[in-house]
Amino acid sequence: MYRVFIVSAFVVFYMAAVCLADTSVKIVNGDNANIEDHPWMVNVQLRKKGNTNFTKYCGGVIIDKSWVVTAAHCNRFNVGGPVKNIRVAVGSSFLSQMKVIIPVKKYYVHENWNTYTVENDIMLLQLQKPLKFGSTINKIDLDTDIGKNYTGDLCTVTGWGDTDLFSRGDYPDRLQVVSLSAASNEHCGIKYSIRKTYWNNILCLQEKDKDSCENDSGGPAVCGKKLVGIVSYGYIGPCNGVFPSVHTRISAYLDWIKDKMNTKNKKNKKKNKDKKKKSNTKRKGKKKN
Repeated sequence: MYRVFIVSAFVVFYMAAVCLADTSVKIVNGDNANIEDHPWMVNVQLRKKGNTNFTKYCGGVIIDKSWVVTAAHCNRFNVGGPVKNIRVAVGSSFLSQMKVIIPVKKYYVHENWNTYTVENDIMLLQLQKPLKFGSTINKIDLDTDIGKNYTGDLCTVTGWGDTDLFSRGDYPDRLQVVSLSAASNEHCGIKYSIRKTYWNNILCLQEKDKDSCENDSGGPAVCGKKLVGIVSYGYIGPCNGVFPSVHTRISAYLDWIKDKMNTKNKKNKKKNKDKKKKSNTKRKGKKKN
């Protein structure tokens, strides 16, 4: 998650990993989580240019057998880079025990993603092969109510991000979960000087001494069993809930998500249909001979 540093009347955006926290030695005062309770959770891994190893960098959410949604800023080390540098790991509560690792076929960063204002912080990952759903791997329903006010509701955030409140660098092997209350968009917008016309595009969560932290970016904010947001950014100070964490509101991007998924799925179906037609034509030609 990005950490945002506020100075006087303006906001300076510091390009560091977003801080999504869980409690205690976890997401920053969170608890150990079981993947069976959060089967849509994935770890997005990137390989920097010139490197051979992948880094366990961000969170992500399964929304379809071949699609994962995450934050656009998770790709900042691979902007315009080859898709072979991105993959997802799924199916285990423990990063060290991930056995299902799927390369990404293509990534789609929102066309209006702004690295300075952190607006439209959303990205879709199309996987090279579809996931096999079960108890530890499954999709989550998307929130479709753009007008719903979640203020006061309790939401959960999961991730493998930093659990150290101050010094940073304490990344757990086991998935962490934390419950955070939804703050009003007005409160959040004023805190971060977010333009008012953008308030409906965010979900803000805040709880004293609890937070999301570094490397929790792109992870799910689940309210009422639906994916309402994905971790975007927070205050650059300690991950302690003094400032709210900001999440990209899924319902504000439903048309964009559906458009990307439908367009690519239709192209794949047409491609497969053309291949089948071509194959059948070849067979008929052989029979005539």
